[in-house]
Amino acid sequence: MTVSKDKYGNWQVDVSDGYSKLDGTQKRHRKIGFKTKKEALDYEAQYRLTILQQVKVRDKTSITHLYGLLKKEDILRGNSQSTKDTQQSYYKHYVSKFFEKADMRLVGVEEVKQFRDWLSVQPSVKGGTLSIITVNQQMIFIHKLFEIAILNGFRTDNPASALRKLSQKHKEMAYYTPEQFKQFITLIKPDEFSFLLFYKILMFTGARMGEAIALNWEVVNLDEGYIDIKQAAHYRKKKVTIGDTKTTQSVRRIYIHKAFIKELSEWKTKQHGLLGKFTDNPETLQIYQTTPEILTQPNVSNFKQWKLKKRASQQGLELIRNHDFRHSHAAFLISQGLRNGEGKDYIFFTLMKRLGHTSITTTINTYSHLFPTQQKEIANAFDDF
Repeated sequence: MTVSKDKYGNWQVDVSDGYSKLDGTQKRHRKIGFKTKKEALDYEAQYRLTILQQVKVRDKTSITHLYGLLKKEDILRGNSQSTKDTQQSYYKHYVSKFFEKADMRLVGVEEVKQFRDWLSVQPSVKGGTLSIITVNQQMIFIHKLFEIAILNGFRTDNPASALRKLSQKHKEMAYYTPEQFKQFITLIKPDEFSFLLFYKILMFTGARMGEAIALNWEVVNLDEGYIDIKQAAHYRKKKVTIGDTKTTQSVRRIYIHKAFIKELSEWKTKQHGLLGKFTDNPETLQIYQTTPEILTQPNVSNFKQWKLKKRASQQGLELIRNHDFRHSHAAFLISQGLRNGEGKDYIFFTLMKRLGHTSITTTINTYSHLFPTQQKEIANAFDDF
């Protein structure tokens, strides 16, 4: 039997891969320690599909098979751990449940629509039902799974392509002006320098939170005045892992201004004096470290929730999301470009490279509304009609 129980009550998998052509011995793959039979069966199915490639087109194509192929494709493409974890969550809590018994070769537009309707009434971990944004993101995930099915010859069409994404209420982008940011950093006390430096990095570079957390001195060139974004930090199961950036285009070089270079240089000298005895190579220290412990995403979130929120309220300042400091960076550069008379195409291209967007379309769709006079200029053009 391929899946069986051991003497300790756990489940184990023993898969045969034929016989050796050299000595005739049977080739086997064993895996032990599964808590449930379902876990063991899922592992066996994935192993047969992705390693032994034993699934045939005429066989039923399960959602488990497609997800196994997708994970293999994610590895080949170098997708970020954050993306893979999000997909795993969608698969575990929603997709695998709805399509548990389905033959994914036969699922059509109507069944995909039923899945979307089902998602819209599912509970959210934050309370209430899933947001439209989350539903749309899960539909993108389903679309990817069907693309994998096409790639491997299980289907010739993608039924998810027939459904348009659900419309979302327009939400105004939140960002700080330079004056608001200066007010914001006054909320941070001198003994909270790690957080002060972290928010300055977000504001002055436009880096994503994971990219900022991953920074150490090895990627900071103070002589030339730039920071190389090469990796991103990811926090999961109370552990920080450093991996690839969101996309290959996210790997980039960001130049910083002179005053910030000076501040970083002074801090680097001070930090190495404080923590040099804890490391053989001070260049590997995270740039925010004031103790041997590194700064993590939960550290930042807790600091904001339990300290900054109250301080900001006392000063009448509304807090923005950590990701909105990236928007603040972009908004400032756009305002500077407009003030200097730079064309929109040049501004968008510069932002695309600095923010690490995959395409200029993403940059335009995200920030085009920050050109406040655009519509007025178009209307005024008719004066000479």
